[in-house]
Amino acid sequence: MLTLLAHVIFSLGFLSLFPYEMGSVERRALKEKDAGVIDFQEALSLWRRAAEPMGVGVSAKEPVKTEITSVGVVTSAVSAIVVDRASGAILFEKNSEASRSIGSMTKLMTAYVFLETHPDLSLPAFLLAEDVRFGGAQHMRVNDPLTVRDLFRASLVGSDNTATMALVRLSGMPFGDFVARMNEKAAEIGLQGTTFVDPAGLSVENRSTAPDLVRLLDRTLKNEEIRSATELSSVDIVSGTGRTYHIESTNELLAEFLNQAPYKIVGGKTGFLPEAGYCFGAVVSREGAGEILVVVLGSESKYGRFQDAKALATWAFKAYRWL
Repeated sequence: MLTLLAHVIFSLGFLSLFPYEMGSVERRALKEKDAGVIDFQEALSLWRRAAEPMGVGVSAKEPVKTEITSVGVVTSAVSAIVVDRASGAILFEKNSEASRSIGSMTKLMTAYVFLETHPDLSLPAFLLAEDVRFGGAQHMRVNDPLTVRDLFRASLVGSDNTATMALVRLSGMPFGDFVARMNEKAAEIGLQGTTFVDPAGLSVENRSTAPDLVRLLDRTLKNEEIRSATELSSVDIVSGTGRTYHIESTNELLAEFLNQAPYKIVGGKTGFLPEAGYCFGAVVSREGAGEILVVVLGSESKYGRFQDAKALATWAFKAYRWL
């Protein structure tokens, strides 16, 4: 009995040092329908996860939770996470360590690896028949004169699989070498639960976790070409023959209030496969606050993922105060 009492006092002492993480404890408690208490080891594990930063930020003060009793919002997403970009502090999580198929969120890493080859984005380029991949929309015609930048934007704005495969070809790397480099880069930036087997995100074996995708978003959106492309709500591409291709972004939040003052979406990417559900990740900022990274995986519908992300972002900015 004395040992149990000591454990309880010890765990409560730790949790009092980190009140913002009480939401995680409460969520875990609610999930365990048959268990009325959280044991010492679980409480200590939650404390350790709260104390360890995500690694996306530099030395910065964590936002302070002002709505202590608020534990977050209900989402349809199977897995979700919200992280303060500057400090790496986790503000919300739900099944965050679950390994999930990620669909076209893969294209962020593809774009990042492609840019490592230092391409001249102004050079002429074509889509070839060998690039064609079914699934999603193919926005441009094969053999119509374009530029490398056109293909790059089509890949990230419209999530065009054929344009993405053209980038792989234009990198000069064999397919297998390109995928190997994607996995090497994942390891370099600390994506411990991430595996890629194809650059377009068509394979269910492209898998990751919400924390890994936070790191991927943080790293890739620091690249100006990737960030600026994923901020576009649409793009008009004019080919060498004068044909105009209008491509709408798959990120529908760019047209909503979360991308209007005082908020701004600082880039993001969607993903979908039947096995993955609807996925989305973005960096969202608010004037007078900071930047947060929001990732939702396995939402129940195309628009549901945006509702989930929107609810999580607005909740985080309301529940926390940035110093």
